[in-house]
Amino acid sequence: MYYYADDDHNGSLSLFDYNYLTDETFKYSDTGSDASEYVIMKNGNALSVIEGEVYISRDFVNSRTFTKDIQLTSSEKYEYSPVAIDDIAIYRRGGNYFLIRFDSTKAVSNELQLTNDESDSISYQLIANSGTYPENSRTLISLMFARYDNSAKNEYIIPDYSGEFVKAERRKRGISKVKYFEYAIRYAGKDSLLQIITEFKYPDSVRYSTNYVSYSPDAKEILLDAETLDRHNRKLFIYDNNTRLVKEIYSESDTAWFERHSNTTSFISNDEILFESEISGYNSLYRINKDGSGFAIIAGGEYTILESVVDRTKRKVYFSANKEHPYEYFIYETDLDGNSFKQLTSESGDVQDLRLSGDGRYLFYTHSYINKPNELYYVNLEDYTGKQVTSTISPKFLQVEWNVPELINFNSEEDGALIYAFVYKPQNYNPKKKYPLICFAHGSGYLQNVTYGFSPYGDNFLVNTFLTSQGFIVLDVDFRGSLGYGREFRNKTYRNMGYWEVSDYISGINYLNSLGHIDKERVGIYGGSYGGFITLMSMFRRGDVFKCGAALRAVSDWGNYFYSNRWYTLARLGDYNNEENKEYYRISSPITYAEGLQGPLLLLHGMLDDNVYFQQSAQLTQKLIELHKDFEVMYYPKENHGFRLQSSWLDQYKRIWKFFEKNLKNP
Repeated sequence: MYYYADDDHNGSLSLFDYNYLTDETFKYSDTGSDASEYVIMKNGNALSVIEGEVYISRDFVNSRTFTKDIQLTSSEKYEYSPVAIDDIAIYRRGGNYFLIRFDSTKAVSNELQLTNDESDSISYQLIANSGTYPENSRTLISLMFARYDNSAKNEYIIPDYSGEFVKAERRKRGISKVKYFEYAIRYAGKDSLLQIITEFKYPDSVRYSTNYVSYSPDAKEILLDAETLDRHNRKLFIYDNNTRLVKEIYSESDTAWFERHSNTTSFISNDEILFESEISGYNSLYRINKDGSGFAIIAGGEYTILESVVDRTKRKVYFSANKEHPYEYFIYETDLDGNSFKQLTSESGDVQDLRLSGDGRYLFYTHSYINKPNELYYVNLEDYTGKQVTSTISPKFLQVEWNVPELINFNSEEDGALIYAFVYKPQNYNPKKKYPLICFAHGSGYLQNVTYGFSPYGDNFLVNTFLTSQGFIVLDVDFRGSLGYGREFRNKTYRNMGYWEVSDYISGINYLNSLGHIDKERVGIYGGSYGGFITLMSMFRRGDVFKCGAALRAVSDWGNYFYSNRWYTLARLGDYNNEENKEYYRISSPITYAEGLQGPLLLLHGMLDDNVYFQQSAQLTQKLIELHKDFEVMYYPKENHGFRLQSSWLDQYKRIWKFFEKNLKNP
């Protein structure tokens, strides 16, 4: 098992390998200068990019050294993104793909250029491969490529004001035109290869987004899992490599939209397919035959299956799910018929990154708890014993008495839905005292933050601990739209974003007030990205509840955001270019309600943000000026959507803390 970790706690990652048979760990002294990229091959060699050229490093797993034993390329341009498939190397140069064969001593074919029209408007992506065919076959390997034509996308300018002169980076946003091609790579002589290219077309004229592509084990068929761009309709197709015919074998639809989890759609035998679906209301695993018959559930219920790995030989599937409680995930095992269900882990927290060892005997994963970031673990699948492999958390981090929040749940005052939340209380909490309350709103929309695992918003976990040390209570809610609670819980926000999320916070505030924990007249809210959007909606629409708010990199106008991220908005609000959908965008956009701002508002945004453009905050600022509103702004000239400079992070949170000190303790 190879992994990267920061065991020195200095902010830089080192490469390690762990031998699970001998229980030995080895740290590579220097990974940066030896190989910029590498792939470990089945025979123990490594396909490596060293100083911009592609090499084979023989017996890498034992020598643990990137050597230049077999040089496969020699060009003036830099090679990158290596892929190893038996005795074939695929790599990129100048945006295009190339292929070459090799043996134990040298390259044994001429370099074959697979794509040749990569440009600013055209790009390719290798999305599937068949593996190598038997030596008696005319075909060496089959590859599936997606060709994206970006010429119709809109171009946007992101000015950079941080240097001596203003620079402007140009980004394209929109929907690409896409075509799919299968490449059959065949022998054309002793050292030569040729490619036969066949375009794959879906059987209708719909523009699909293809999420998963998989060759059958015998490489006779290709499975494609595709959905419409609005993510309302999803289909499975089978493409026959011999007849070139495409057959639809499965379809489903949703009145709102689908969300993908981390379970692939793939062949589990030459005739059977495994895929995830929410048709039951919760994400579950299903099986279907390649002719469309035999549809059956493998695992699922009123819980969410997030990740899975399959052992085709043993016909087992291992998956993570919040089966016992919505707020913690364990690993489970079942067979591909849905029998012999077994729970493999029981330690409270979250599990992620499931990986099956090559021999199928060990299942590796990462585990975390609220106040403990991820570490690497394994389960021995023969005797079901487990072990923690790494201990990489900084001693300085462990010495801090982090505030582990209290899990609560309450019912929505509007529709009765059960809502889960975390409450962070001061360590010297006095039940006779009423505290000012700060609500934290997580980002992404479809993300789960109320779990026993370490938060994906780890910095906010640290900040929330600090805020409690300053005499605040913090409320963190998995509002409507969050992951882990089923399709209906998510789809409540469809074409009405921001309403139910704010409503869930208000129900939580009223619940805490009924317990006597908080001073309801001193309630603030903060969050970034989608959390910033919720902050704006709270301040503009429910100023009677939220007395102040700090919005980081917030979406203020979904109509504007449509042009920077259509994938996100098409599903939730529809096509903004269709007049009938504009009302959904209007009622879901904070800028619509800016007149309602009553209390203090702090806007913070990175000026290089290429996700939620800085334009969002600039236009909202102008709107608030025109409305004669009082507010504060802080913009960061060197920052993107996710801040990278520690000085920016520190400045941001110090300002937020002082903002709440001023407006909640001395309103």
